[in-house]
This record gives sequence, structure tokens and C-alpha cells, in this order.
Amino acid sequence: MALLEMVNSVRGKLREERITTISATDFLTTEIIELINDAGSEILEGDDWEFDVRHDGRLFLPSSQTGTTAMFGDSFISGNPIYDNGASVSLSTLEDTDSGEVFEDVDLAGFRCSGNSVRSRLLATGSDYPNTSWIITDVTIDASWLVLTLGSNLNLESDAAETGAWTTYANEAVLPATVKDVLSIRNEEEPLRLDFINRDLEFDARIPRPTDSFSGVPEVAIVGGTMTSTSRTTGTDAWTTISDVDARTGVGITVWPIPNTDIHLEYSYRVQHADLSADTDSWDGVPANVIRIIEWLAFQKALDSGIQNDPEAATRAERQVEKRRLRAQASQTRQPNLRRIPTSFGSRGGRNSRSRWATQSITAPS
Repeated sequence: MALLEMVNSVRGKLREERITTISATDFLTTEIIELINDAGSEILEGDDWEFDVRHDGRLFLPSSQTGTTAMFGDSFISGNPIYDNGASVSLSTLEDTDSGEVFEDVDLAGFRCSGNSVRSRLLATGSDYPNTSWIITDVTIDASWLVLTLGSNLNLESDAAETGAWTTYANEAVLPATVKDVLSIRNEEEPLRLDFINRDLEFDARIPRPTDSFSGVPEVAIVGGTMTSTSRTTGTDAWTTISDVDARTGVGITVWPIPNTDIHLEYSYRVQHADLSADTDSWDGVPANVIRIIEWLAFQKALDSGIQNDPEAATRAERQVEKRRLRAQASQTRQPNLRRIPTSFGSRGGRNSRSRWATQSITAPS
């Protein structure tokens, strides 16, 4: 149901005239919209509704990349970019030989993040820190080289320039803002376990040294800590086929071992609904009976606020909210120990005259 209809429903309960469009200068309408969004958050986030479950989550993590080109100068101080000399990671080596264009999704590991907000890392295996991974905050793509910006406080010594061995990888990603909770994750090739950590923790609290293991088969996926993804920008002489990608901050997901091949995973999740603001905005998948609950709750909040101070009417509206909410919750309750088997005839062989299908309840095997 569109926001305009919801606003008019609440206005009708308040005995106000209907409107044909939402205006930012209409004080009452803007107050009602705020109450509707508050009520929506309270109802939709207060219960685990079945209609909020989605199964279309997709996660792509690119293969790690390695090289031996001298990638660093004699020293590198945090906050400055580092770049190669156009040899092993030159964009010319990443061209599509048929069309002469650079693939949107072909570059160093983790930098092909146009559809995935991944966090890329650099492992300077040829430096004094061969087991320490540095977070890449941004990659700038110019005509013939990649410029990496590291956000860590480090000083890569001159031996990095001598040996030049490096690995880039991306085993972490920021979940979309529409994902409230991850319910399950699937790898079509091999079994995959799902685990969780608190959002105030980093992933190394569960996997202290992820760089010890690279594999094409992820064994564990972990959802938790808040993280920021790697951004991607184009330089002054950039390839026009490669787009910018802004950094995003949100709840992260990681897999272990670190992928050394492209990984495609699917996951189920509970959707996070955004606030409504425009006439045609709506909450996808939310059924009409739950929308009515939200409208009644917004009406109750209006009666409790300065819009219409009417405590008695607010109490009656509160009873309506609770009654409708309990009814909606009961309609989605499942009994896990019972299965209902539809049959076209009743238990005595005759058609059930009261319903199209008769049902027989049996106890499910434990």
C-alpha cells in the first residue's frame, strides 16, 4: 500500500480531509508520515514476520591475486597511495581481446566491487610483514596503473621494493542496507556453515589468522562486525567502462578459507524496511492486515501527541492495535510437530461440505 493511502487513512481516523499529494509544507501530513514510519519500525522490527523473509541474497567474492612486481617504494607511510610501475598489474593486461575494452569485473581482487561492497586487503609477502594484511581503503584506476590507498598505520620497508611479492584478496563484504538478519547461506558446490559474532567485534576474534589458508571451497561464513568497504574511483585518464563505487559502512560477512577462485554464494535473510517519504513509497511484501495495524498505531500516537490530545480515544486505539497484532501473529504461527496433509475427501470417504479440502493432522517424526 502506498504512503499516500496510509496518510489518508490516518487523516480519516483523525477526521481530517483527504489529500491528493504529499506536500512538505503541510505540517499535519509531515507529522503523520513521521508517526507512520515510527509505527512501522515498531511493528515490523518488533516481530519476526514470515513475509519479511527473502531468498534472493547473492554474494560474490573474487579470487585472490598474486604478483612479484616491485609494488612499493623504499618506504611507505600511512595515508599515501602506493602503485606499481605499470608492469604486472597494468590495466593493459586486463583488456578484453575481442572488444578492446576493459571488463567491468576484471581487475585486482576485490576491486571489481561494482555489485558487491567488498573490503579488499593487501598482503605484502615480500616485506618485513609477510603475514600482516593491510586494509585497502580505496583503489584508483588510471589509464595504465592501479593506485592503492592503505588506511593502516604502517611503514613498508625497502625489502618490499626488492622482492615485490604481494597478494590481494577480498573475503569480506558489507551486506546491503536491506538485510536485517541473515537466516541461512548456501554454496551450491559444497556444504557451508553459518556462524555469527557480535557487531562490535572484528572477524579476527573468530578467525585470528585467516591468511594461513586460501582455498576455492569456503567452509565457514560469519556474519557480524561492522565494517567499511573499499571504494573505487577513476583517475583523470580513466577507462570509461569502469564506474566509481562509494565506500559503504554496515554489517559485514566473511568467509574462510580466503577464496583463491571466484566464489558465488546465495543467502536467505530478513528484510530491513526503509522509511517512507514519497506518495508512491511502500513497504514491499507487507500484507494489508499488518499495514492496518501500523495505521492504527500511528493514529494512537497522534492521539497521544500534540496533534490531537485525546487519552480515551488513544486507549481505544491501543486496544485495536493489540487485537489486530495478536490476530496477525496467530495467523503466521506454525506448529512444528504437526503436518497437515491435504486430501480431497473426508475421513469417511465423503467430501467435506464445509471446505474445499479436508485436512488430517499427524505427528511429525522426531
